[in-house]
Amino acid sequence: MQKQEPANEHDIGTNEIEISLLDLVVPVWRSRWTVVIVTMLVAALGLAGTLYTAKYRSEGFFQLSSVFPSTEVEEVPVPLGIALSDYKRFAAFYADGERFADYVQDQKLDSAPGIEELHRIFALRGSIENLIEPVYPFTKLDAKNLMGQPKDSSNNVIGLQIHAENTSPQTAQQMVGLLGRYTLDSIVYLVYLEKLRLKSSEISIKMTELDNKIIKSNEQLEEYGRKVAGLKQIVTRYPSAANQQSQQVISVTPESARYLSPVTQLVTTEVQSSEATEQIFKARREQQQMRLFQEYYTQAVALLDKTKSGETVLRGLESVKDLVFKDENMADEVVKEVYNKITIANQSAINTCLEKCRFISGPTLPSRSTVRPALVLAGGLILGLFLSLVLVFCRNWWRENRVKING
Repeated sequence: MQKQEPANEHDIGTNEIEISLLDLVVPVWRSRWTVVIVTMLVAALGLAGTLYTAKYRSEGFFQLSSVFPSTEVEEVPVPLGIALSDYKRFAAFYADGERFADYVQDQKLDSAPGIEELHRIFALRGSIENLIEPVYPFTKLDAKNLMGQPKDSSNNVIGLQIHAENTSPQTAQQMVGLLGRYTLDSIVYLVYLEKLRLKSSEISIKMTELDNKIIKSNEQLEEYGRKVAGLKQIVTRYPSAANQQSQQVISVTPESARYLSPVTQLVTTEVQSSEATEQIFKARREQQQMRLFQEYYTQAVALLDKTKSGETVLRGLESVKDLVFKDENMADEVVKEVYNKITIANQSAINTCLEKCRFISGPTLPSRSTVRPALVLAGGLILGLFLSLVLVFCRNWWRENRVKING
């Protein structure tokens, strides 16, 4: 019988395609249970592994007060929030890994939940910036909607958006709380680190200036005393000179001249002497107050050198104040005024930093992980199907070609 030829080239291509598809389907169908088992196993392992290592994300908004701890003993109006230039300095300080390690050691937080993960984050340059983000009162979108920033307003940093992830939702929440406390503590510590030393130096300079002022006033007082004694002798020797205008020239013109009598000069000099005495009294009073301030700031700097925690310094200033004024006469108004100024400054700083600077939102306790089980399962099924098909085809190829390979 004569072999029938294909009708045309199209038929030849079709038969080849049908044969190739059949060659693919048959081994898959024969190993269908292998495909199903491998696919389900890979999907199950992938889903289980992902859920086991799933991360929970906690978030919180930490409010920054309009006033930060000040070493000034007088109230000074401060604009809302923290100026951007200052915040950049603070951010560079709290983002340092060594600073975080010092804080953990100072506060004995080595066993705190999530502390090891935070150490790893701080070790990576720039990673902490992804967890602590500044918040501004006006964003670019706000400015666009408002057609420009309102007048008499600033775009200082008013808060921090803090988030952290961990396999435990409770640990993630505690990490956010720790980061908030640490950031505030670092800012407070840096402010006091800069200002306490500066204030102590300024007071030392001020006391030296007061010494010079007292010395100069004493010289003037002696000069006025000698002048008063001389004028009194003149008045005693010349009683009639008290009514004469010929003892001292006060102004001269081509047409006339004006004079002061010895009595007038005597009164003027005594008034000047009284003013010099008052200046000496004020300078000595201020010097007494500066002495108390100097002792207070010296003790405060010593406290600063003993700890790496801003909160510890802030709360310890009251003890420093009590130590400085322990043996002082509190009935003395000069001493009492300094005491009150320091008390006001400390209480204001504590109220501002530890009461107003706080979380006003969060840290949240996440109830769901960042993983999407449906997507993970779908990906696992696709990956499992792909691996099972590769396994089936490889095994089928080996069966068909092992004789040739071994022969």
